[in-house]
Amino acid sequence: SWALLALLASGESDSHAVRRGIEYLVATQREDGTWEEPWFTGAGFPGYGVGSRSKRARSQGMELPSGFKIKYHLYRNYWPLMALGRFRRCSERCPNRGCLIQ
Repeated sequence: SWALLALLASGESDSHAVRRGIEYLVATQREDGTWEEPWFTGAGFPGYGVGSRSKRARSQGMELPSGFKIKYHLYRNYWPLMALGRFRRCSERCPNRGCLIQ
């Protein structure tokens, strides 16, 4: 979904990659309108990022030595829906291309 959003933002709405991505999302959408996502959707890396760590910041204990995994429960629905919606909007701007989403 994120790749589709990037391609759509760069004006690639009629590319083969976008068509395949949209077809995949449509084909894998479950009957209840959601998508399955058994894996974690993000990772946290405490102490890493922009800038330096404050000298006053507490050090991490062994319970959180290198990072952690995050499960964003709505990402599995939010991002595919956003990608499908953006694709639909792009398709409506150029109706002669046809739309894969009914």
